[in-house]
Amino acid sequence: MHFVLCASMMLTSVMKEAQVRSRAQSVLFTALGTYNFCCRDVIPRVLEFLEPDRSDITQQQFKGALYCLLGNHSGVCLANLHDWDCITLTWPAIVRSGLSSAMSLEKPSIVRLFDDLADKVHRQYETIGIDFAIPSECRAVAVQLQTSGVPLPPEPVPSDQEEAEGLRKQEEKNLDSEQKYDKLVGELLDRLNDRNMPWKFEHIAIGFMSLLLRDDHPLPSPAVLFFVKSLNHDSLLVRKVAISAVAGIMKQLKRPHKKVPVSPNKLCGMKELAGLIAGDRPDNQWLQYNSSSLPRTQQDWEGCTFVEKTHWGYYSWPQKLMMYAPSEEQPKQGLTREEMTEREQIIYDHFSDPGFINQLIEFLSLEDRKGKDKFSPRRFCLFKGLFRNFNDAFLPLLKPHMERLVADTHESKQRCVAEITSGLIRGSKHWSYGKVESLWELLCPLIRTALNNITVETYADWGTCIATACESRDPRKLHWLFEMLMESPVNGEGGSFVDACRLYVLQGGLAQQEWRVPELLHRLLQYLEPKLTQVYKNVRERIGSVLTYIFMIDVNLPYTQPTASPRIKEFTERVLLRLKPLTEGDEEIQNHVVEENDVGEQDERTQAIKLLKTVLKWLMASAGRSFSTAVPEQLQLLPLLFKIAPVENDDSYDELKRDAKTCLSLMSQGLLYTEQIPLVLLALKEVHTHTKTGQTHLQPLSPFTAISKEKHFQKHVKSPIVKPLVLTTL
Repeated sequence: MHFVLCASMMLTSVMKEAQVRSRAQSVLFTALGTYNFCCRDVIPRVLEFLEPDRSDITQQQFKGALYCLLGNHSGVCLANLHDWDCITLTWPAIVRSGLSSAMSLEKPSIVRLFDDLADKVHRQYETIGIDFAIPSECRAVAVQLQTSGVPLPPEPVPSDQEEAEGLRKQEEKNLDSEQKYDKLVGELLDRLNDRNMPWKFEHIAIGFMSLLLRDDHPLPSPAVLFFVKSLNHDSLLVRKVAISAVAGIMKQLKRPHKKVPVSPNKLCGMKELAGLIAGDRPDNQWLQYNSSSLPRTQQDWEGCTFVEKTHWGYYSWPQKLMMYAPSEEQPKQGLTREEMTEREQIIYDHFSDPGFINQLIEFLSLEDRKGKDKFSPRRFCLFKGLFRNFNDAFLPLLKPHMERLVADTHESKQRCVAEITSGLIRGSKHWSYGKVESLWELLCPLIRTALNNITVETYADWGTCIATACESRDPRKLHWLFEMLMESPVNGEGGSFVDACRLYVLQGGLAQQEWRVPELLHRLLQYLEPKLTQVYKNVRERIGSVLTYIFMIDVNLPYTQPTASPRIKEFTERVLLRLKPLTEGDEEIQNHVVEENDVGEQDERTQAIKLLKTVLKWLMASAGRSFSTAVPEQLQLLPLLFKIAPVENDDSYDELKRDAKTCLSLMSQGLLYTEQIPLVLLALKEVHTHTKTGQTHLQPLSPFTAISKEKHFQKHVKSPIVKPLVLTTL
């Protein structure tokens, strides 16, 4: 009776009258949500109205069938059921309906229905299982649970014969699911090869195909061939889907690399430390970047234990540290074509074809949306997979294209070569030392050229390129890159903008390494300190941002060792010495530094103002990125900030005044620890006593409104404070 009701509602759902159809569809969706598995019986009847061979179907019936497949917002979507039997019928029928006489792309309502249907499938599709096998270990545990007697199972334990029968049925189900999967892929490919198929339904079929990529079952070879060919399709939409699909296929074809357990204590020759201690310790120093012990030869490279994951070793080591086995135990690199599988041969043949590569690079270097294009993770994954799976086989064909693109300042050309470069660096993870060394002989000059040609439109892409290449990679493997980026980033060649961009790209790489490159951070800080008096605003802002990442790991937390990276305390002390011309005396600080090339010698006060501007940029950048709030040494800058006048009652643009007000506001909202509060009170007392500006700004401080007098300051400074205090906005 339930089936009769659903069938009746289904037939009514495709009637001519719109109101009747709508009401019947609502009842149908309710019934389908109430009676499980009715969908399997209803779907074939709905799909009959989409058959292209039928000439008796009206446009109203055609639309009614589409509405039935689409479902309502909260009900069942017949086109997206989690069942092989259903989608092997539904998806090919949707694509075939493009040839139906009742289908018209000239009607917006029908076009919108197909768009909604495809969108809903893509948003709600969940991968359907193929292999339902249960590991023998799980079966053994299940038997133990049933035979333990606590609790006593209501059903007896299956006999060996019953268990064997169950395994046989499971294998049959797995085989049936696999056959239906291959059948679905094959039917979609058949529809795509039909030259009469409208372009919209070709796109729908390609979208359905892309959903069928999975980790546990390889895509059939004909589908691999289709997606590889589609990389050079005339349609941009098809090319985008193909790029993602081929990147996924590369991951399917990835050869697993052998890993072996490694003891970090044996590597460093120390005993295991008792308790949890985070930060720089003797047992994790061996994996930090050290220019005196970098793997610069084949022997050193093979003898070095590389740790790719940045977080390993900082807090503790994994209970079982698994590292890659020696190269002789890994899968063979540089396979010949005869040693490849059929799917690998398809990819190899196409990417070994100069004509195919020329067309691919031409498409990838085209501008898509002017001013809105960004570094594409999809394209990065495509090239990463190519160079990971096929070693450097395609590099000779790509090299001239990369050199040509990097010499062109057009943003789409630069973006394309940045995506290839990051894919190359990440894809070379398991290359031999000789091939890696040759790779960097190509990449270092190429990246230098890119940085010299960098523009407003491309600097973000190159920053993303380097950051992506360095993420979760051992810095010792990338020492060519880091040493090249550290070569005089602020040298004036190309102007202040290029200097700022070089720092931005370097910052992107170092930020990914966090605590593992203290030597590079010290070298960079030593290089930048004399340049803190930069006159150009964009360079000051970038230096301030870089300083934030240099001191990022300098945190004071429980169970944390002092960092080997640069420390804020020491840096701030040196800065305060250079700011003495401004801190001595009570006169207000006026911004008289003009942003132009320096001419001749400048007095100490001018140099100090320029330094202060950079320090303010650093304080502002640190407020939102640092892991901790201001240290006591930074709080000594408070009186200096109040001396920058006039802070109020002046609407004229002045970078120094604006940044000082912002710093005061940000510092006032930071969390203060118990030992820092007396320092703040003393600083505010000094401001209150010596500067008129400070008196004005003390009034809005709600926690300190009642202590603006001398005796109240003395009382609060002497009294013990046991809780952290958050200041209000200044």
